[in-house]
Amino acid sequence: MHGKNGYIWNIKIQAIMKKFLLLTAFSILLLAGKCKKEKPQDDNPQEEQLADASLNVVKIPGLTVQGENVTIRGVIQNFGDAAITSMDIVWQVDNGTEHSMSLSGLNIGKMGTYNFQHSDPYQATTGQHTITVTVKNVNGKEHDKVDGNNVRNASITVASQGVTRRALYEEFTSSTCNPCATFNGNYFTSSYINSNRANIAVIKYQMNWPGNGDPYYTAEGGTRRQYYGVNGVPTLYLDGTEGTHFNQAQLQGDLDAELQVPGVVDLQAYYTIDANNNVKVKVVGTPYLSGNFTMHVAVVEQTTTGNVASNGETEFYNVMMKMVPDANGTALTCTDGAAFTERVQASLNGTNIEEMTDLQVIVFVQDDTSKAVLQAAIATEDASQIDF
Repeated sequence: MHGKNGYIWNIKIQAIMKKFLLLTAFSILLLAGKCKKEKPQDDNPQEEQLADASLNVVKIPGLTVQGENVTIRGVIQNFGDAAITSMDIVWQVDNGTEHSMSLSGLNIGKMGTYNFQHSDPYQATTGQHTITVTVKNVNGKEHDKVDGNNVRNASITVASQGVTRRALYEEFTSSTCNPCATFNGNYFTSSYINSNRANIAVIKYQMNWPGNGDPYYTAEGGTRRQYYGVNGVPTLYLDGTEGTHFNQAQLQGDLDAELQVPGVVDLQAYYTIDANNNVKVKVVGTPYLSGNFTMHVAVVEQTTTGNVASNGETEFYNVMMKMVPDANGTALTCTDGAAFTERVQASLNGTNIEEMTDLQVIVFVQDDTSKAVLQAAIATEDASQIDF
């Protein structure tokens, strides 16, 4: 178009085109925004790898004397995925003051173990106590992979004073058990027992397995087995702690260490056997701690041959024939420093005893909570001391 009207029309067309171009550009921008690829969400986000400090073992003596410095040891194992590089080990007695030791610069990998000795010993005070050990702040974190395995308790009995210890061996064995023959013939031998006789007492419980079991098995021996939870033979206990070693040097080392632990009951015992085969036992003791304990009396035959079976052993030593009055023992309520006298008796008729002149009577006092044997004694045959 020409002229004035044509000029106006051109201006209108230009304005419309500008609006069209602006709208088109805006639409393109909107589409670009909608078409922009979004970062996909991770349906399985990567979990943080954590360490897991499991406190497997706490090692303290079950028994000690007032004033002793008790070292607290233990074993920690890492069941987590990350290595343990640092942690705190904390102990406390009866929920009292916490004693903490910080460790750093560690590198305990998955399934690795770490043996620790706490820098702060426990200065023992009289009584029966619970020591709680806790692993905290593993790799600087409040929680590790499993919190429930970071804590373990251990019991300790502390006496006001001590006396020379006679250690007690209790062996669970059988004449139908081939490993028992190996253990008794090569390691826990009669010569080993004789060489340590001045410092030990020995009781052997013949068990009713494998196969038909030992002919000299008794239900009282079975009660002692249940007390300790024994599931295999041979099993040897030293003062209430399992210590079966097919290595005589290890047996001797354990015994030497145990003999350094004071006995905490001054214990004497006397017995007599009358013409009707009734055994009477008188026990006189002074405990150096207060608490409820159990006194056991065992009649053993020093050598037997009538229980030969299938494992090749032909002689057996220190075989338990009767618990007096029974395998449950006699309850003692002890007060520190207060002497006690106990009198027990039982018939030996119907037992497996081969020779009445080959017997020994063993007395021991045990803490049923910790299973620790406080003291053992070998009774003297002396009818003049028997007043009942």
